Amino acid sequence: MIKVGNILIEPNDVSSIHRELKYNINDKTRGIETIQIIYKNGVVKNFTSQEIGMSYSNFIDCFLKFKEKEETDRIFRMMVALQSNPYKQ
Repeated sequence: MIKVGNILIEPNDVSSIHRELKYNINDKTRGIETIQIIYKNGVVKNFTSQEIGMSYSNFIDCFLKFKEKEETDRIFRMMVALQSNPYKQ
């Protein structure tokens, strides 16, 4: 689980992330983006940029940064495990 903005999210469970493309005419909702997260199990969650605490583009950048770091850490762990193989000749 990683914390992106104000929400906790499991990156491996996410199928896709979308921004709703309707434009708000109301002054109270102007500038608020709706971010839709679709999980692999079919669950769809809608969040506003206010709930998350960041815009859609910032959310995606932060999510990708965490995902990339997680992938790099996984590769390093695999390399260490291969190098410390007791059966290595």
